Amino acid sequence: MPSPQNGRRPVVALVVLIVAIAAALAGCSPAAKHRGEPEPTPTAPPKHCTVDDCPALADPAGRIGPSGVTDENAASTVPKYLTTVLDDLDTVWPAWFTQLNITRVTPGRVLISGSDTFTSECTDEDGKTVAVDSDFPNAFFCPKDTQKDGAGHPRTGSVILPVQTFADIWDGKLMGQRGFLLGDFSASTIVAHEYGHNVMYRMADAYGMTSEQYPTGDDTELLADCFAGNWLATVYRRDELSVKEIGQAVVLMASVADPVNGMGHGSIPARVSAISRGFGVTGDSAPVTCLKKYWPQALGSA
Repeated sequence: MPSPQNGRRPVVALVVLIVAIAAALAGCSPAAKHRGEPEPTPTAPPKHCTVDDCPALADPAGRIGPSGVTDENAASTVPKYLTTVLDDLDTVWPAWFTQLNITRVTPGRVLISGSDTFTSECTDEDGKTVAVDSDFPNAFFCPKDTQKDGAGHPRTGSVILPVQTFADIWDGKLMGQRGFLLGDFSASTIVAHEYGHNVMYRMADAYGMTSEQYPTGDDTELLADCFAGNWLATVYRRDELSVKEIGQAVVLMASVADPVNGMGHGSIPARVSAISRGFGVTGDSAPVTCLKKYWPQALGSA
């Protein structure tokens, strides 16, 4: 997730889009809730999604709930909220992977609080390892970092979350700059986006895909945006997203977009379109919708 860009944003257009999203989904009723099951040992080779045969995300029984973050309690409530979001993602996505005979897909997780630091195996543009502290102005997924997942299992491929940077969201700052319409689902959408990179990584690993078969250009980031939208749709079906909270997710995408396409993350229209596509505004909120648009190489033949 990049740092936000400076300059005016098309606020009126975003408000219209937020209202349109809410209206498009207003007729949806909450789906049946399914409790996540322990990962079974696969008994068959990994199954490729196809255009016509690919599972949807089931809605777990659990709820995210409000963060309850205030200035006074941020040090304790922000890590707790981020953990709740990760736990929910660890329920929703592994249940989907299980239907594809793919297990052990949860990422490692690193929440950096207080004076702690974490040195990632991933490198910056100069090839130097990244030392992350609590107010590091970014969150990211590193496929090289081996850390424990929520159940304590070591996983190669981890989500890195600097806690103070997330706490700043509730104080009106996004990745070091002033923002607007920020709140719980600004934070949770960032986490869901980074988890989306993990989804791509686990699929590529299970299918034996090389880096040459990964999404190209901006599509790596747009795929993660779209997968985040898939997850947000499950939260919506649990009656946990208001128009304001949908707006937080949409405005977040606009705030962290590149000025134009082709710079690695996508422009405002591209990023808003990606999360909206995953959310089901233009069709189904199933992951196959994202795969068809941003990573067709991952789809098998019928």
